[in-house]
Amino acid sequence: MLTQAVLKSYLKDMPAGHIFDLTYALFADAFPPGEPDMVARAALRAFAADCHCDLKHNALEGRYELIRR
Repeated sequence: MLTQAVLKSYLKDMPAGHIFDLTYALFADAFPPGEPDMVARAALRAFAADCHCDLKHNALEGRYELIRR
């Protein structure tokens, strides 16, 4: 199970340009209830910004990409 604290730690240690693939299942673990909840999506956007990451949604593959700036 992925928590926000674990994800934040990982993202902050990533080098610039590195991509973390956050599947919908992992998204639901860290930001319940997950996809397609608008509140969870907003929380993920704020979280990504706080971790200095850009966020890209790949709905066809069922994941989000967090790209370290």
